[in-house]
Amino acid sequence: MPSIETSIWLALKARAEALVLSPVLPIAWPNLSFTKPATGYLRVTHVPNLNRRLFLGSTGPHQRLGLLQIDVFGKKNENIAVAVEVAGKVAAHFPTDLQMRHGDVAVRVIAAPNVAQPIDDDTHIMVPVTVPYECFA
Repeated sequence: MPSIETSIWLALKARAEALVLSPVLPIAWPNLSFTKPATGYLRVTHVPNLNRRLFLGSTGPHQRLGLLQIDVFGKKNENIAVAVEVAGKVAAHFPTDLQMRHGDVAVRVIAAPNVAQPIDDDTHIMVPVTVPYECFA
């Protein structure tokens, strides 16, 4: 049986894998080799945050907070609205109160994902999408 931390990641990853975009964008996953295409792609990062003890019992569940970061990389010199639209679709795939499960562990989106300001770099434009979640386990 996987740890709570692994179960949280697997629940989040399964939901990200279920994202259907047209055209399909390759995904850069943590700790896996990836060659950046000149066209668009997504980059997924899991950012666990605080564990909070809310109950007095030593065996009570903890509130586990974190962020799923999905960065949308758009093609350089393309209308910025294209990457922003993809970011909006990514955000819509993680609606508030969405519950994701892996085994006995449930992970819930606690607020609308944040679509941040586009960031320009040498090869792409990046639009960060941040999905806040919690898990009681």
